[in-house]
Amino acid sequence: MLRVWEGSITDANLVSRGGVHTQPDEDDFDGTAGEAKERKLILAPAQTTLVEDIDDSQTEIKISAAVFDDSNHSYVLVVSGENSEIMQITGAFGITTLTVTRGDSPISASASDSIFSAYTYENIVIQASDESGSDETGWFTYAPDVAGSPGEYGASLNPSNFTDPKTDSYAFWRKVTVPVSVTQKKSDMRHKTYFEPYAYAA
Repeated sequence: MLRVWEGSITDANLVSRGGVHTQPDEDDFDGTAGEAKERKLILAPAQTTLVEDIDDSQTEIKISAAVFDDSNHSYVLVVSGENSEIMQITGAFGITTLTVTRGDSPISASASDSIFSAYTYENIVIQASDESGSDETGWFTYAPDVAGSPGEYGASLNPSNFTDPKTDSYAFWRKVTVPVSVTQKKSDMRHKTYFEPYAYAA
C-alpha cells in the first residue's frame, strides 16, 4: 500500500484514505476570487512504528497508526537495527493491534522500531479523483518537488518505481485552483494513486 503524507512522513501527517484515517488534506478557499493554494505532499509505502517491544515468538503486535488496512497487502516488514523480518498479517486489518504469522527467521524488536508495507511498486500514477461524478478533477494539478519548490504542474505525475519500502518516497506538490463560484463545501475530492505492487524480499 502506498500512502500520502503532508510535509514529512509521520503518523500525525498521514493524509486520509477515503475516511479511514482522521487527517484529510483539506483547506478553505475564496471561491469569489478563484483562489489557488499549494501544499507539499509525500508518497511512500505505508509505514508506522511499534508501540511495544516484541520477542521472536509473539503473534500479536501493537503499532502506532492503523495504516495496514488492506487484506490484499498483508505482508509487513519490521526493521530493528541491522535485523529485519517479513511477517504476514492474518487478522485485525485496519486497527493498531495486528495478528501476524512470523517469518522464517523471527527477530526481537523494540518500541519505536519501524514497520513497513513489504512491497515494491511499479507504474505509479498520482492524480485527482472526484467521487461525485461531476468531474471537478481539473481543480487539482500536481508537480514534482524540486529542492523544496514545485516544478511544472500537470494533471498527473508518474514517479519512478519504488524498489525498497524502507527508503523509497516521492515528494510532490498539489495545487487546488477553485473556479469563481458561489459558496460551497466540497468533500468528495480525493488524491488517487495507481500502482502495481510486488512482494518485497528483505
